[in-house]
Amino acid sequence: MWGDVRHRALRWGGLVTLTCGLGLTVATSASAAALRTQLLAQAGYGPAPIGFARTSDGVLHVVFATNTNWGNSASGVSAITISPAGKPGSLVQALTWTGLSNGSPSGVPGLAVLPSGALQATFGGSPGNVPGPWAITSTDGGNTWSPPANVGSGVLADGDSAVGIAVSNGTPVLVAGCCGGIVIQQGEGVGAPTALLTNSNDNAATNTQVALDAATGAVVVGWPSNAGSGGLWFQQAAPTTGPAQKLPIPSQYGTGEPLPIAGRDSGPGVFAAYPADYGTTTHIRLARYGGGSVAVGSVNKLHATDWGVATSLSGRMWVIWYGQINGKGIMAFTRSNRAVTRFEPIQRYSYNWSSLFTLNGDGRLGPLDLLASGTPALKNGQAPTGIYHARVLPEMSGRASAHAFGKPKQLKYQLSVVITDAGDAVSGAKVAIKGQSAQTNAKGMVSFTLNGTAGKQVAIRVTHAGYRALRIAATL
Repeated sequence: MWGDVRHRALRWGGLVTLTCGLGLTVATSASAAALRTQLLAQAGYGPAPIGFARTSDGVLHVVFATNTNWGNSASGVSAITISPAGKPGSLVQALTWTGLSNGSPSGVPGLAVLPSGALQATFGGSPGNVPGPWAITSTDGGNTWSPPANVGSGVLADGDSAVGIAVSNGTPVLVAGCCGGIVIQQGEGVGAPTALLTNSNDNAATNTQVALDAATGAVVVGWPSNAGSGGLWFQQAAPTTGPAQKLPIPSQYGTGEPLPIAGRDSGPGVFAAYPADYGTTTHIRLARYGGGSVAVGSVNKLHATDWGVATSLSGRMWVIWYGQINGKGIMAFTRSNRAVTRFEPIQRYSYNWSSLFTLNGDGRLGPLDLLASGTPALKNGQAPTGIYHARVLPEMSGRASAHAFGKPKQLKYQLSVVITDAGDAVSGAKVAIKGQSAQTNAKGMVSFTLNGTAGKQVAIRVTHAGYRALRIAATL
């Protein structure tokens, strides 16, 4: 039978120094784990989504509307990279709108990798009184960007809208809240098919976000409604439209904030996280477009006020949420198994936000590259409002069983260890115990022969590239 087994991830605490991308250093203290963030850019005003995409070299690219004068309105597009190791690069001013005549591009840019491998950022606006949407492209990994080009069909002219972009079966699909609904444009340029996505429950969508179903190529749109019954919705928009689906949370939830949605990197499904009963429960669930949901988990006394979801690898999904316990901010993270039916142990980190606009990111390499826009709160004030990055490693679980054999005075123990990730076997994990070490097999298992005394505990340490280290205490 299983012995007395306890497991925990290695933690750190005390004073943590946060080195930010603009040369700013922020310090925070916590008695528990503290989230280590970097300020990517002093930007973001209001609940603006962030455009991001990961290229085949593993680099995560982020674009966002910026104001080069640090005022209250956008005046350009900036871009920044995050390396596969989680290190931010230099900030690039991809586009400066000052000086463009007769109107200028505006709104929040979306980002996608085109079939050619080039990056394309899209945004609304009408420079020269020509309806957009407009786009800039980069063929050198985000180092330089082209001048803005009109990629619209002539229908979308909204100057303040977020424009999402996804590539469905080789065709760019542009999505924007506009004109009493959501505009869907399949393809780019004059003559590209354009349709207005509306339903009887919502006709004033804002801050649209898009996600791709990897199995079918379907583009799904998520948005907060500020009309009718309000609430948070998502719906298939291309290549054909599907039914609108409302998240089962009260309509009084802040409708200006975007609904983060994400699809799996392989296999079917587009997902959105939500609290089971907003404001009164600690339980988080993950809804799948098309119907159905799965329980994610809960942190005692932590009522989520903000939440998000992100794509991981091998079909897994990350879920993120934030709230406060006795006035102290807590961020929670967990990742699903490959089937999106179970979740890892929930990681919780101390982190206070004065205001928080968006929570999302990308975990296609395994670890989550968290992207959060808002204003962190510190003991002696607050950090700049901007876009922050943190890297969160996934969590392993372990269990061990000990079986005694041999003569009574010469007992030995066969210790079997099983390492899993949300129930999926973890192969190649290094398991170390009493001077011995070995790697887990394809079933996540490894065995050791030990000398020991009945009733005594032995310490086991488990490491694997891309995971947090794990310690298990097993009783012989």
